[in-house]
Amino acid sequence: MMHCQLYKENKMKINEVVAQINDKWFEQGSFKTFKKPAKEKYEIAQQAGTVQTLEGPVNYLAGHYIMTGPKGEKYPITPEKFHEMKDDLGNGIASPKKILKVAKLADHNGVIHTSWGDLNYTTGNDYIVRHGVNDYGAVKKDIFAQTYDISQA
Repeated sequence: MMHCQLYKENKMKINEVVAQINDKWFEQGSFKTFKKPAKEKYEIAQQAGTVQTLEGPVNYLAGHYIMTGPKGEKYPITPEKFHEMKDDLGNGIASPKKILKVAKLADHNGVIHTSWGDLNYTTGNDYIVRHGVNDYGAVKKDIFAQTYDISQA
């Protein structure tokens, strides 16, 4: 009985290592993409807080940009990321810069640990987007189809 339990625990640990999101995970089955041009609303947080994103709760600090997605969902980004990834059109409106990224449909369930919070993803329901070296995000499949170019998928 003890052997069976140890086998299950070890198998879970092995699966966690195999399923880990890293740059190597994108080597097979991924494709190049970029965000489609669109007008996105934002507001600048006046104080620290937490916003409930589609992937779970995410903390933010005063000065972070709280973006509104295509389904009315909210998500925070740092001022540095905002200026790196968005063109500010003024009056609380921004548009994504055309930045080439790599994406892949999740082939396992998991959590991406980011500097701004943990993002849950599930097999076949979320795309994992590689923004840069060791910098990943999770995007729901329907939102990905609306906001990203999928011509190379």
